[in-house]
Amino acid sequence: MRGYIIGKIATDPAYRAVLDHLGDSNLPIMDIGCGLGLLAHYLRDRNFHAPIHGFDFDARKIRLALSAAEKGGLRNLHFAVGDATHLPATDANLVLFDVLHYIEAAERPELLRRLAARARSGAAVLIRVAVHDASWRCRLTALEERWTRWSGWIPSPAPVQFPTIDEIVAPFEAAGCHCEVRPLWGRTPFNSHLFVARYAE
Repeated sequence: MRGYIIGKIATDPAYRAVLDHLGDSNLPIMDIGCGLGLLAHYLRDRNFHAPIHGFDFDARKIRLALSAAEKGGLRNLHFAVGDATHLPATDANLVLFDVLHYIEAAERPELLRRLAARARSGAAVLIRVAVHDASWRCRLTALEERWTRWSGWIPSPAPVQFPTIDEIVAPFEAAGCHCEVRPLWGRTPFNSHLFVARYAE
């Protein structure tokens, strides 16, 4: 587990992206699908002191996140079991990394509309997800997701369905928000993209 954590933080550019976009904000961060809570540890190690609320549907990972935070003496972190489709009503910047493709396709539009409403009210919304396109990266990511399911690391019953870029951007633009999109591959072969949405005043 320790090797996985070290490797994940070293090779995954998503954590630095959060720091770059939200590091100067005093708003709490809501980490939707927080897993083991690695984002919280990364940010605390870099002197980000605002509250961080993480939730994930996997109770096992939440137990590990709570234990690691306690052992590390980290303060103002909150982890709980929760469903990404039921967003707590809290003023916070929202981070949704590697979760959207596990949400049933029929439920995604409503979740994205809710995220867009949060962005319109002043929050920043950061989404990282592998998108559906014709690239070799997309095909390889689909194979990796099959292994993830087989290994039991992500015990989601929903079929993996990668969204398109337009599917994600459209609800934010409809709410009057600007949505920046860029690849976030880092040192991985996967088809990850970062979406950063804010209200366009």
